[in-house]
Amino acid sequence: MSAQPGLHLPPWFDRLRARAGDAERDLEQRLFPGGPAASGEAFLPDFCQGEVVFNVAVVAELLALVIALVMPRDFLTPSAGQDLLVISLFVQWVALGGTASLCYTRRALNRLPRLRALGSAFLLLLGVTFLVSELALWLLWGMGKTSSPHPEWYSSFHVLTLTLSAIVNGLLLRLFLAKHTLARHIAAEANAKLQALQSRIRPHFVFNSLNIIASLTRSAPEKAEAALEDMADLFRMMLSQDDMLVPVKNEIEVTKKYLALEQLRLDNRLRVEWDVGTLPRKAAIPVLTLQPLIENAIRHGIESMPDGGIVRVRLRELNDRIHIEVTNPRPPVRARTARDVPGQSLEDIRARLRAHYGDAAMLHTQEDIGQYTVTVVLPVRGGET
Repeated sequence: MSAQPGLHLPPWFDRLRARAGDAERDLEQRLFPGGPAASGEAFLPDFCQGEVVFNVAVVAELLALVIALVMPRDFLTPSAGQDLLVISLFVQWVALGGTASLCYTRRALNRLPRLRALGSAFLLLLGVTFLVSELALWLLWGMGKTSSPHPEWYSSFHVLTLTLSAIVNGLLLRLFLAKHTLARHIAAEANAKLQALQSRIRPHFVFNSLNIIASLTRSAPEKAEAALEDMADLFRMMLSQDDMLVPVKNEIEVTKKYLALEQLRLDNRLRVEWDVGTLPRKAAIPVLTLQPLIENAIRHGIESMPDGGIVRVRLRELNDRIHIEVTNPRPPVRARTARDVPGQSLEDIRARLRAHYGDAAMLHTQEDIGQYTVTVVLPVRGGET
């Protein structure tokens, strides 16, 4: 808040304002560890969701039961049931009224700094408690239960309800803060793990590409030159993909560039059949997911076969999930060596999928007679076809 032209504030006011700002920042760092909030991040749940409203109603009813139990009277008397009904109605009004107010003001609260949003939500819930308490007193007076809407116990009633509301709402907001902090820590840990796995993929890819070119340098220099050009194009495409998720079409394009390098080395021993179905235009997958699958098929399948073979790649969308299947030939069991066993690349892909999607994605393998199939299933990330 800046001073108006011509208005001179005393020095102590500026010092007080600076200290207040420092105290606010310190308190926010204590309540919200982990740095500033990301865009669109909110620590309060969506109180407009039916599941959240149901949970609030259940917790409110349990609170009403506890209040009725601790009242200084015999709970087994007939009036105890009436007391429980009245307490339940009052607590439910307060709880559902607060839920409705947080639902209605959710967007406005999310636009505020987190500490101010926390304080605003707390004061809003106290205000709802006061209004419901006042309404309850007027209803009791209208029903003839009290002689006045402001009976002699008016002040003590408001003090009691506001105190209980402050305690319960403070505990609930603290719970929301704890869940928010835990979720941020889990997300940060998963993101760090994912970046570490991604960083393992790229050097491995570069190393294998250089090996391909090195193998062509003496035997086929003209092919090595073409391979260098393809490799330059390929790296240009890879370096432009900084996001964790990339469109499927980009991943296919990178993989085809890689296959061009491999076909220069393996010549007619490597044949690839593509079957790409209709995929959502914005469908995206983790970067360098498809290429390691193809590389695995070549390393542990095609290279082990004297005459090579066919790698079949199939992509399709089914029930809002992307299915990727890569099938390659395999030599008979008696003719296999340690090199023919699928290596670390599949485990790296599986770990990356787990870090990015949790249990929503999967990778499984299947071996038939002379065939080895790797299937990846993951959610569609995107819009319409």
